[in-house]
Amino acid sequence: MATEGRWHHSARIARALASVQLILLAGPASAASLEHQQALEGRIRYLEERLQRLEARFPDSQPKPVVPSSSSRRTTGRQSTLPRRLEQTSTTLDAPAASRPPPAVALTANASPPGVGQPGDAAQEAFVFRENAVTLKPAKMELSTQFAYIRGNGFLQTDRAFTATSAFRVGVFDWLELGATVPAYEATRSRGVGPFASRAETASGLGDIGLQANIRVRDQTAAAPGAVVSVGGILPTGVSPYRFTFYQPDRGRPLYNPSPVNLNGNYLSRGIAGITSNLQFYKTLDPVVVFFGAGIQYFLPDRIGGHEVQPGVSYAYNLGLSFALSEKSTLGLQVNGAYASKLLVDRRQVPESQLEPIAVRVSLVQRVFADTYVEPELAAGLTNNAPNVALALGLRHRF
Repeated sequence: MATEGRWHHSARIARALASVQLILLAGPASAASLEHQQALEGRIRYLEERLQRLEARFPDSQPKPVVPSSSSRRTTGRQSTLPRRLEQTSTTLDAPAASRPPPAVALTANASPPGVGQPGDAAQEAFVFRENAVTLKPAKMELSTQFAYIRGNGFLQTDRAFTATSAFRVGVFDWLELGATVPAYEATRSRGVGPFASRAETASGLGDIGLQANIRVRDQTAAAPGAVVSVGGILPTGVSPYRFTFYQPDRGRPLYNPSPVNLNGNYLSRGIAGITSNLQFYKTLDPVVVFFGAGIQYFLPDRIGGHEVQPGVSYAYNLGLSFALSEKSTLGLQVNGAYASKLLVDRRQVPESQLEPIAVRVSLVQRVFADTYVEPELAAGLTNNAPNVALALGLRHRF
């Protein structure tokens, strides 16, 4: 009975070894396949070594050879590499224990999934929500530029804008990343002023510079998502969009005009300092990464034209997913939205000044060289406060 029990134990190990080898034959399915393959090969080495020890202790209880089924006889180009893999594994096991490489970490239920969330090893799928992620190793840097065309139609007016946004990011620790964003723009607003007549106003210059720190406060696990906290500041380097020439907040007086917003201006800058924060969650469900987050944007009051102006508090949110089409291509689908409360002028609320822009964005992240990426995207507005369409092309290089 003892010999029969040892026989069945050895057979179970052999069956587990064969199952792991068949998994390896499936080949890579996503950007995280290398880590899975290394873990499975480590499992093969462990099972083969354990089987050899049992065979050495009980030489009379050798298992019968396993006859492969008709389906397993089918071979492909990738399956033809199995003899070489087994030969390499056998050579490693026959080497002295002191010279063997350390075994790979076996897959367990509590192991952290590869890719997003592991220090210094963020997958390409994280680039879809790049603004709220930690993707750089310590002392590594990233430089990116995005060119965009934005168009929006309103009542008797049309907005067009060309923007160029440059960003620089650097990894400080495994869990900390710092970044700066510098936007520039040229915008034109055309307004109907009479039958068959229109008036166009053009504005251009530097937008508001943004500084931000992304802090990973929790690595994702097999059962729970990871989390990143972002905090930042807005520097008032852009042109103020407010004009008080015809401002008249008292309803009982002639020419009542409670809003100082320049209807002929642009909305690509605020010209007022502010602070931002965001909490982002993400979870790898290979080959998909699901993410969602929410944040607050608060502007400090400022004196403009002899009046105290304070934009409303903005509550932003985002959600979406990124899908690994291949090791070089990632498709992203994202919804961005916000609700901004009413503008305050001299601590008075400006009527109907609240905003609720919502847009859906489809993007592609394409790796063209080892550390260079091209990122085209298309965004469409879902509300009146969002641009109708935005086309963008981004270039990103990491070094």
